[in-house]
Amino acid sequence: MAAPGGREMPAWVTRPISDMPVLGPAESLSGIRKELQELLDRYAKGVESAELSEVEACMRTDEEFLSVESSYPNYGWADYDQNHLSLELGMLKDMEYKAQLVHAFGNGDLSYGVFVFRASAVRDGQRRTKEGMGTLVAEKINGDWRIRHWTTCARRPPTT
Repeated sequence: MAAPGGREMPAWVTRPISDMPVLGPAESLSGIRKELQELLDRYAKGVESAELSEVEACMRTDEEFLSVESSYPNYGWADYDQNHLSLELGMLKDMEYKAQLVHAFGNGDLSYGVFVFRASAVRDGQRRTKEGMGTLVAEKINGDWRIRHWTTCARRPPTT
């Protein structure tokens, strides 16, 4: 596949998301890797069930939360909930969501992870699927990990 300007794209750019080396399911991990994968699993469960309270249990729900999806920012939980999450949960049906860590690091009450994701849902009668990568910063609050910031970016379909 050629990049703009006719340059050949490096192999890692065109590698399918499904070929990324994930760390494994939570039950096969330990330490911060296990804890962050469990956090992503809980988030996925909340999104799939369209239960806002389950999603909220995974996130900071104050003005310290920041989300950036494909360069579109949401500043604070209220902005993210009102202008992104609740809208999606309302219009997407039969949601399937999976996020798998490819890297994790933690130090005390702060950690970060890099993950791949796949989201698939029915909208306007048609199933739509996207895959991509994300990063998260999690903070331990009262003994529970909460996502303080994350950035996700879906891979664009190849162009010819």
